[in-house]
Amino acid sequence: MNQIKIYDVAGAAGVSLATVSRVLNHPEKVRPETRAKIEKIIKELGYKPNLNAKGLASSKSTTVAVVVPELTRSSVAEMINGIADCARKRGYLLRLFVNNLNREAATIESERELWGDVMASGVDGVLYINDEITDEHLEILSEVSVDVVLTNTVCKEPSFPSVAIDYKKAAYDITKEMINRGNKKIWMITTIRKYMVNDLKVEGYQEAMKEAGLEPYVLQVSGKTELNVPAYEEALKDGHPDVAIVVRDSMAVSFTNVARLAHIHIPDEMQVIGFQNTRYAELSRPKLTCINTPIYEIGEKAMDLLTNLMEQTLEEGEDLHEFIPYEVVWRDSTK
Repeated sequence: MNQIKIYDVAGAAGVSLATVSRVLNHPEKVRPETRAKIEKIIKELGYKPNLNAKGLASSKSTTVAVVVPELTRSSVAEMINGIADCARKRGYLLRLFVNNLNREAATIESERELWGDVMASGVDGVLYINDEITDEHLEILSEVSVDVVLTNTVCKEPSFPSVAIDYKKAAYDITKEMINRGNKKIWMITTIRKYMVNDLKVEGYQEAMKEAGLEPYVLQVSGKTELNVPAYEEALKDGHPDVAIVVRDSMAVSFTNVARLAHIHIPDEMQVIGFQNTRYAELSRPKLTCINTPIYEIGEKAMDLLTNLMEQTLEEGEDLHEFIPYEVVWRDSTK
């Protein structure tokens, strides 16, 4: 017999995963009629919550966990700076957990082990930095008994608080701008591996292209520089776009280097736009035009939101999803 999961309860009750989680962990935060309905369904289905995770977080410590992917990303350090500055002002300590599991070999069990370590540390809340949020991740997050804020990412389940930029709108806006400048052949270069934020960028790009009656072209390559060069070389064999919009700065610089070796002049023949504004953009030759993702501010705002959730200082009905303003930093890779 299949074990009843929190998804089953949420589906039967017609509510979000987070609402079920609140009934289990913070019932006082849920309206009595909603709570009674969910409790009745839990009893009928025989759902057993993850008591291990629930019990591990019972000790308060004025400490926040920051769960990050591998530390090789240039954006992570700057985001942690923003988190740390806000934590210092609000009187919280930070505990860093590096999710350096091999992405290809990682299982949901290993992810649960990581979260077991996080909750065993007795933290008050968690800032979760992860581009790749699957249904399995959502199930784990729903069973965590402390507040969690998604940082620099969003997910399809709207009840999970998040702080990021509006990636879909940003991609739509920059694509629209390049179309208005007279460019017709515009590529979007993204990762083969599925990441929520990259999917949103592709959606925004495709929407702008279709509105203009232009054919979208999405090139999927490895996010690792040492692996994406052959794919770029192959893609450029039969011609190049007027503009390439690339989901990561490191990938954009790699694409620029391959194009220059193929004697494609940038920006006169082809323009390239990145999507982070990391140090790679300044080091690139020519310097890379980017949509600036305000990493420090995202970290700062995420910590601020998490603190308000933990201290229950938010007004009822206040939006738990904050989009940070962004801008385009124009440099030498565009005309």
